Amino acid sequence: MVAPGEETRTTTVVYPSPPPKLLSQENGTSNGRKQNLFKQDVKQATGKVDYVDMMLTSFDDFQRSYTPYMLSLCLTLQVKNSKSKQHVFAHGLHRVQHLPCDSPVRFMMYSEAAAAFISLHADNTVCLYKADGHKQTSIAHLPFMGLTATKISGHLVGWGPGPVFTLLNSELDPLDAAHDALDIRVCQAAEHSTELVTAGVGNVCVWSVMLMRCKVRIQEGLQQSTFTQMALAPPRSDRPHRAFAACGQAVTVVDLNAGKVLQHKRDLCSRCVCVHLSIRIWGPDWELRVTFVGHNGKVIIMLLSASVDCTIRCWDMEEGHVIECVHTEPENPPLFIGGNRKGDTFFSFSHQGVDFWTIRTLYTLHCKLKGDKGAPLRQILVSPFPAPYPTRVLCVSGDSDIVLVAAETGAVLTSFKATQRILCADYCLHKEILLALTETGTVLQANTLTNPITLMDGVTEDDVQNLPVPGPACCLVLYSYVAETQGALEEWRIGEIIFISANLIALCLNRFLTILGQSGGCVSVLKMDDGKVFYRTPAHNGQRVTAVQVYPENGYLLSTGEDMTVVVWRVNPYVQECLSKMLSLHCGQPLVYLAALDRQLALTFQDPNSGTYNLMHFNLLNQSQTGYSPVEGHLDHFTGKKNCRKQYMLLHLSVCVCNPSRTLRLNAVPECLVYGGFGGELFLGIRGDLYRMDCAKFLPHIYQQLVTSQLTAWLMDDVGDNLIFKQSYKI
Repeated sequence: MVAPGEETRTTTVVYPSPPPKLLSQENGTSNGRKQNLFKQDVKQATGKVDYVDMMLTSFDDFQRSYTPYMLSLCLTLQVKNSKSKQHVFAHGLHRVQHLPCDSPVRFMMYSEAAAAFISLHADNTVCLYKADGHKQTSIAHLPFMGLTATKISGHLVGWGPGPVFTLLNSELDPLDAAHDALDIRVCQAAEHSTELVTAGVGNVCVWSVMLMRCKVRIQEGLQQSTFTQMALAPPRSDRPHRAFAACGQAVTVVDLNAGKVLQHKRDLCSRCVCVHLSIRIWGPDWELRVTFVGHNGKVIIMLLSASVDCTIRCWDMEEGHVIECVHTEPENPPLFIGGNRKGDTFFSFSHQGVDFWTIRTLYTLHCKLKGDKGAPLRQILVSPFPAPYPTRVLCVSGDSDIVLVAAETGAVLTSFKATQRILCADYCLHKEILLALTETGTVLQANTLTNPITLMDGVTEDDVQNLPVPGPACCLVLYSYVAETQGALEEWRIGEIIFISANLIALCLNRFLTILGQSGGCVSVLKMDDGKVFYRTPAHNGQRVTAVQVYPENGYLLSTGEDMTVVVWRVNPYVQECLSKMLSLHCGQPLVYLAALDRQLALTFQDPNSGTYNLMHFNLLNQSQTGYSPVEGHLDHFTGKKNCRKQYMLLHLSVCVCNPSRTLRLNAVPECLVYGGFGGELFLGIRGDLYRMDCAKFLPHIYQQLVTSQLTAWLMDDVGDNLIFKQSYKI
C-alpha cells in the first residue's frame, strides 16, 4: 500500500523480445517479422517499512470482531488513468478522512448512546464525529480523563482524573456522581454484566452503574501499584471474573468476585509493559505463546497496533507476523487506535488531529482446505457450464489432496486423497467423474457422488497394447463437447444414462475425451468410458509435452513442449483421427504460461538475463504477433495466468488485468488462480486456502454493465460480433 505522502518512481527498461518463429503447418514457411521491443516498467517504492511492538490491553473484543480481517492478506488495486494519476485501493486498512484539531485529543471512543465517535480534548472541549464524517463541537465542557460506554441504554460514564466517576446521558449531561470513588486511571465494561471495572493508584474496583455504588474494592497488596492498563477475563465455570492490571513490568491478577489479589507476575518484559517494543501473548500458565516483533516505538494497542514509530499495523494472530503496515504522517505518531463494535470503522488520534479508517474487503476466504498444513494450493479448476448446472471448484493441494468445493457457498462437497503424488486433475461435471494424473503416469478415475470420492479405475501405459510406448503421461486435460445439452442435463440430474432410444441417440453426440501429454513427445486421446487409447499422434519433435489446454467452444487444443513450441490442434471428437495440427509457434525460449482469449494466444516468457517477464499476443486468424509489456510489469515470478472468456480480458499473477488499466497487488504470492466464468468472480490459491474475489468490480464501467446485464452470454454467440466488440472496448 502506498502511504499518504509517499512517492513512487517508475523506471522503463527496454529490451528485445524473443524472436518468435511461426512454422505454419499449411505452407511450411517461417515468419520473418522483425523483433518487437517490449517495455517493462519497474515500480520502486521509496517509502521505508518499519517494524513493531506492544503493551497489555483488553483484546477479547478485537479478536472477536477483527480476526476475520486479520486472516486475509493485503491486496492493492492500482488504477492509472490517461493522465497517469494513481488511485490506490487496498484490501485492508484504508484511511477515509483526516480532521485536524485545535486542541490535542486526550481520549476518544465510540458511543452507541450518542451514535457517534466522541473525543475529549486537553482544553476540556468535546467533539462528536458522525458516521458521515461530520464533525460537531459540543457546547459541553468535560474535564474527564476518559469515557466508558455502559450496557444501560443511552448512558455512559465519565471517569478521572482522580476519584471521579460520573453517569452521563446520551447528550453528555451529568446525571449522577459517585461519592466514594478512588483514583481512576482506566475503566472497562464487564462483558457478562452491566458492571464497570476501574483501576488506578493502589486499587481495583467493581461498580454497579445502576446504583452508582462501588460493589467490590480491592486495595490490599496494591499500595505500591499505579495501574494504567487493564484487561478483563469473563467468568467461566472453572474460573472467576478476573482483571489483569499492568503496572510497569508487572501484571497483577485480581479475583473480582472474591475481591482479592490472586497473583503478582513480575518481570514479564525487559522494560515497562507500556513501552515494550514487541507484542507478546501468554497462556493461562504464563507460558509465552506468541511474540509479534516489528514496531521500533511504544505500541498503543494490538491486532490493529498503533505505535510511536508512525505506523499502524495489522497482525495475523495465527502466524504472528505483520499483514499490513500503514505509515502515518511523520512526526505525528498515532497515540491510540480504536473502533466501533461492528468493526467497520476505526479511529486513531495524534497530537495534530483525528483519522478515520475502514477495512476494505476486496477478496475473502472462500474455503479453508483440510490439506497438509502449509501445503500450497497447486491447481484450481472451475466447471465451465452455466445454470442450471451448479458451479463447482476443484482444488489440488499438497502432494495428494483433491477437494471439490461449491463455488457459491465455499462448502466442501467431497474430497479424495491419493496414495501417489498428483500432477494435475480435471473434473467431468456431466459424468460426476474425477480424473487425476499421478507422477507415475497413472490416470485415476473416481466417482465424485460419494464422500470421500470413490476410486473407480486406473489407466497406465501397461494397459495400452499395439502402440509405441510414448513414455509416461506428464499432463492431462478433459475435452468435454456437449452437443445435445438437454439430454446431458437429464442424464446428470438422475445420475445415470437414460435408456430411451431418442435420448440415447442424442447423447451419442456428446463426447468426453481424456487428453494426455506424454514425456516421449506424444499426445494421446483416451475414451472416458473404458480408458482405452482412442488416438495418438507424435508432437513436439519427440520431446516432453509440458502442458495441454482445451477450448471446446472453439474446437481446438493447445500443447506446449520442451522443444519451446506451442502447437495448435484442431479437435474433431467424432472421427478416429480426432487431432489435426493447425500450426506450430516456435517461441525461441522456454514458455512460462499460456492462455487463449478467443482467437488470440497469450504467451509469457522470462528473460534469462534480467529475470523480467514478457507477454506476447498471437492472433490465430491472421497469424500476427504483438509484443506487449504492462505499464506496471511483474518483477517477480509469474505464478499463473487465466483467460476470462465471458468478459474478454486476461488475468495473470502477480495479479494484472491487461491492458494494465487495472493492477492488483498482493502482499503474498498467489499459488494459482482461475476465473469463475459466469459471476465475474476470481478464485485464488493463497497459503494453501481458496480465496474468492469479485473480479467484475475491477473492470471499467462498460464491462461492469455487461456483467450485470448478462450481455456476455449474447456476446459469445457470434464470433464475428465478438471480434468487433473487442476492438471497440479493449482493456
